[in-house]
Amino acid sequence: MRRQIRRLALAGAMLLGSAGGALAHPHVFAEAHMEVVGAPDGTLAAVRNVWRMDEMFSSSVLVDYDKNANGTLDDDELEAVGETVRESIAEWDFYTFVTDAGRPVALKPPEAIHALYEDGQLLMFFEMQPASPLALKGRKLTFANFDETFFVAFDVPDGEGGFQLVDMPASCTKSVVVPDEDEAAKEWMNSIASLGPEQSVPDDGINYSQILATRMEVACG
Repeated sequence: MRRQIRRLALAGAMLLGSAGGALAHPHVFAEAHMEVVGAPDGTLAAVRNVWRMDEMFSSSVLVDYDKNANGTLDDDELEAVGETVRESIAEWDFYTFVTDAGRPVALKPPEAIHALYEDGQLLMFFEMQPASPLALKGRKLTFANFDETFFVAFDVPDGEGGFQLVDMPASCTKSVVVPDEDEAAKEWMNSIASLGPEQSVPDDGINYSQILATRMEVACG
């Protein structure tokens, strides 16, 4: 699975860098649920992810990791899956992104990615903590799952319910943004039009992975 992830992600990156970059498409689909957790001292404690992987990807993992051929994934096999995924997606920041007024917030890598296999689908869940203490008061934070290589497509099927605030200060409110593709294209064109004479188009061209990501915006008074 590690070889598959790296091979397909590289292929996606090559597509994005070509003139036909818009043809890049996902190979894995995941239903995403995210919890944003506050600490008693008013700081951000953690970001928790739960991903339900699509049946095709889940079945390929079963074939690769069901070492005793009993038709499911036992605890030791699930542990191996989680560790492989943790190692494989580290260079893509675990597809988990937080910004503070547009500036990236560094997150610690998860200590482990836990996995379950139920009803023919693989579930993965893990927690990431801020690399440095982040006070919530007065912040405008954005949270999202996306893959810049377009290898994995994240769907938030429950809309508002796909994002939850846990133990956050009462002054924090959330809103979920589901971007429109046409508006995203306009947004990118406007950003290009605003570049100065000494600036150039970003190397990755249209960053649709970020522009089109369903995201939660959290404002704390």
